[in-house]
Amino acid sequence: MPDEKPVEVQPETPNATPQQATTNGLSVAALVVGIVAFVSGWIPLWGVLVGIAALVLGILALKKTNGKGMAIAGIVTGGLGALTGILVTIFFVISLTYIQAGANEYRNQSIEKDTQNQQLLDAKKDFPKGETATFGTLEVKANSVTRNYVPESSTYKAGEGKEYVLVNVTVKNTGDESEYVGPYDFSIDSDGLSSSNTYISVDPELESDNLEPGDSVTGNIVYKVKKDASTLKLKYDTSVYNRDSGTEKLVYTLVL
Repeated sequence: MPDEKPVEVQPETPNATPQQATTNGLSVAALVVGIVAFVSGWIPLWGVLVGIAALVLGILALKKTNGKGMAIAGIVTGGLGALTGILVTIFFVISLTYIQAGANEYRNQSIEKDTQNQQLLDAKKDFPKGETATFGTLEVKANSVTRNYVPESSTYKAGEGKEYVLVNVTVKNTGDESEYVGPYDFSIDSDGLSSSNTYISVDPELESDNLEPGDSVTGNIVYKVKKDASTLKLKYDTSVYNRDSGTEKLVYTLVL
């Protein structure tokens, strides 16, 4: 038999498919993550994290042979998503800071208001004759009291068993805010019976006005009461909110 020539075995060439698949996989991943970052960049912090991930994947994909176009697209979309996420996150943090500051201020104001209301609830309510009374944020002083007052006009008659009482008062706002004050804010208690002021005007009349902090007003108020009542008290009603019991009525009195 003739000598057979040995068969030459050709060396196998390395398969480039895995490397290509890896390269394409990174590029595709960069593009997909970049698109996700671009679309969801308005979500605080999330857009930043996804955008950075797209940038990292895109940079790694650029080092490979194939898929550079998708890698660049992933870098661009990821960069835009990250930038949007950074801006949104900064705005979110600033807004959260302002909201927290507003909440703290509101809480402090609520605590301060509750403290002031509790002080009003605990404060003295009944004042003896001749004393300057404190009706909430108002200082009230009775300068003079005229019993059996006879109006200049004969049209007004007290009627049987009744008399007019002329009270001259000075009211001062001791609070930090403006306070509305008028003659109808005050009534008179005569032996337990309460009466509002009449329509009789005596100069200088106590006029309705907003008193600024520290301002005061002086004027006359005329009341019709039971004749020869033994006890007359100037009354002032208001209310405050109590966190535990709700709105509570406050009644102040000053003996005339």
